[in-house]
Amino acid sequence: MKRVLMTLLLGTVTLAPAASFSLGGQLRNPAQARPLGSGPLTVLLTNLGGGWLLGMGPLKGERFNVVVPSGFRPPVQPLEVCDGVTVQPAGARTYTAETLLLFSAASNAVATLVQADHPTVATQRGQWVYSDRTVTLRGRCAGLNTYYDLTLRPGWTGVTTESRDGRFDIRNATVNLPYWVQPVLTRDARATFPTLFSGQRSAFRNR
Repeated sequence: MKRVLMTLLLGTVTLAPAASFSLGGQLRNPAQARPLGSGPLTVLLTNLGGGWLLGMGPLKGERFNVVVPSGFRPPVQPLEVCDGVTVQPAGARTYTAETLLLFSAASNAVATLVQADHPTVATQRGQWVYSDRTVTLRGRCAGLNTYYDLTLRPGWTGVTTESRDGRFDIRNATVNLPYWVQPVLTRDARATFPTLFSGQRSAFRNR
């Protein structure tokens, strides 16, 4: 029954009320979505590690708009960062939407979407981080070529990681990088990610 409800929800996302956060984008390589099969495709904003569905929206042509329901607060955790990086103020709690998925309910196939300047050899990648307060991270990770110059605002903040010549810079997103469809991840999405598709950890569960 839960699986049926989840499928219905994915098919009616456009009817959701106003959201506190929306993520719009355009696929740079829409032809790569064809292996997922015919029929409607839905973009899912997820944290696969925790099995959370955070937001979703239909793919319309090459464009999509993912919505996160108003009032939803993700399961934040204390912010952890490497030695050498200054965090002001202390005590922030954050959560990362680590993975975007492109899902076909009809074929049960799913592929990842990456936000980057190139589909396979990216130097810049985008990600979204939720914070319960304004917090600033500055400095270099001790013993690593990883540098922070980042301010998280209350709610969701776009974050860019740039890698060049062995150096990694983590900063606020300043451009809307394109989105790229990756090869099919699995053709049995509900079995591969049972928690995600069970509806138990969903921003839409109580709507």
